[in-house]
Amino acid sequence: MAILGIDITPDGNFAYIVVEGKTTLEKGIVNPRNLPSLFKKYAIRTLAVDNVSELFQYGRALIKLLSKLPYTVEVIEVTRDKLGFKKMEELVQEYFGVAKSHLTPLETAEYLALLASLGIGTPVKLFEEETIILIYRKISTTPGGMSRNRFMRNITHRIKSIASKIELKLKEAKLDYDLFIKEESGEVTSAKFVVYANKEVVRRYIKPMRSIDVAVTIYSAPAKRGGTPSHERYLILGVDPGVVTGLAILTLDGEVLDTAARRGLSRGDILRYVRQWGIPVLIATDVAEAPEFVKRLAAMSGAVLYTPGKDLSSEEKTEILDKINWRVKSSHERDALVAAYRAYQEYKLKFDKIEKEFGKILNLEQLEYAKALVVRGYSIAQAVSEALKKREEKEVRVVYITAEKPCGRRESALETQIRALEYENQQLRKELETLRQEYTQLRKRLEDEKWRDLRYRELQTRVETLTSELIKKEAELEQLKKVFIEILSNYGSKYKLIHTSETVECKGDEPVGTICRNIESVEEAVARKTLGVPLKQVAKLQLGEFYVIDQDLVKKLVEDIRRKIEERKEIDLRKIVEQYRRGLIQRHFPS
Repeated sequence: MAILGIDITPDGNFAYIVVEGKTTLEKGIVNPRNLPSLFKKYAIRTLAVDNVSELFQYGRALIKLLSKLPYTVEVIEVTRDKLGFKKMEELVQEYFGVAKSHLTPLETAEYLALLASLGIGTPVKLFEEETIILIYRKISTTPGGMSRNRFMRNITHRIKSIASKIELKLKEAKLDYDLFIKEESGEVTSAKFVVYANKEVVRRYIKPMRSIDVAVTIYSAPAKRGGTPSHERYLILGVDPGVVTGLAILTLDGEVLDTAARRGLSRGDILRYVRQWGIPVLIATDVAEAPEFVKRLAAMSGAVLYTPGKDLSSEEKTEILDKINWRVKSSHERDALVAAYRAYQEYKLKFDKIEKEFGKILNLEQLEYAKALVVRGYSIAQAVSEALKKREEKEVRVVYITAEKPCGRRESALETQIRALEYENQQLRKELETLRQEYTQLRKRLEDEKWRDLRYRELQTRVETLTSELIKKEAELEQLKKVFIEILSNYGSKYKLIHTSETVECKGDEPVGTICRNIESVEEAVARKTLGVPLKQVAKLQLGEFYVIDQDLVKKLVEDIRRKIEERKEIDLRKIVEQYRRGLIQRHFPS
């Protein structure tokens, strides 16, 4: 498992080293913006630092990346243990026997990684055990116009559709969540889920997504630091849920500690905010039918839920506010404060009785604990008995769990992971079956495509052949058009039309201009001693049983034939004279 050690340099960069076991994979100096690439390159699971405040000051981009990684990275502050902080130089000497008065940033980074691999240091909480799923539009529009209105309606539909699918998956996985819808001018611009589970668990069910117009991103909720009360104090919390959530915090004595109204508060945000003053033991609302958000908040915190017998009217709210004498800044704070005080009034008689009868034998902390037990359903006698058993020095560790699942934190986490794995297994089986069906369909389609492909190739070859022939025919037709135009232009002076019957089987001594259908060339005409011309050479065009004859070509061929016949006669006469001479010589001079 790769470990990354980092330390800030004087110029604001980070010295870093990546180690795995005893092997150094990479080290150097890097700009803070380039640190995230190391996590993607080496799948780093542990980040070692000497001071986590440096990470918040210089490594914001890195923290943002850590929140979005598909796995959890453990951040170790090496210099801090249960007893406090130690200097790096002291740790290096203690564990490696190296005495140095000052370490360079690169040396510090290296020793941080090595010390973390030995288990030295304290894990730092950068993120809550909450995961944010944010669905938002990617494209902004200019105000006005029908196109913008149509676009925003489409965006609203897309965000609502994706949010419904995600909500269904979260319900199937039995993961607890809050959902917040953000609207502008009646149109939905984003939807945010706050899921009360680890990011790795959530990503088993929901995957990030990016399209042209809408994106879904998943990241861990940043850790929110709140104050810690000086002693264990039990509280009454009034809640008015909505886009803006109103809060009112009262002690069990009816003292108002704080009122607030915040936009987009999740249940986790509320409990962390209230934790500054103490532990909510009673959660109240001003309506008879508690909103689902308030019910789930009470279950998550383990507090008792209080609702009035009927919805509180405006007159009742005004009357209660006059008694409290607390200035509220909004209607949300008012409704929350009225709900909390009405819940206090419901238990006031019992609280007063505990103080009157047992105030002398119980200290302040025990009195508060007894009141808290009464709220949880104990009788006064039982509550006082338990309060007397409570040791003042005992440290109470508070863990927020749902009322339906009173198991240990680790067991709850394991059960959640088991459910996640079972769900993932179920989904993978469904996907496998779907893939098998798709494979069968694709195989059948492939066979069909092979047959179609063979038929296609045959047709393609046929088309290519016909196309080639068509090109040839078109060229021939074009040539014929040119010839036909030429014939029409010169008909009578150069061309004449004859019937097949006007052609002759030439054997010899035919007159000038005879068209010979059985002669192929001028040489053949000369051999037959005819002045007829070959039909094929003088026919410009054949139209059925008619021929268009080029008369100029006829005259030319006749001249050629006549000239060659004359030449042949001269040759024959020379031969005769030569033979005659030879005969005379042989008679006069016998051998």
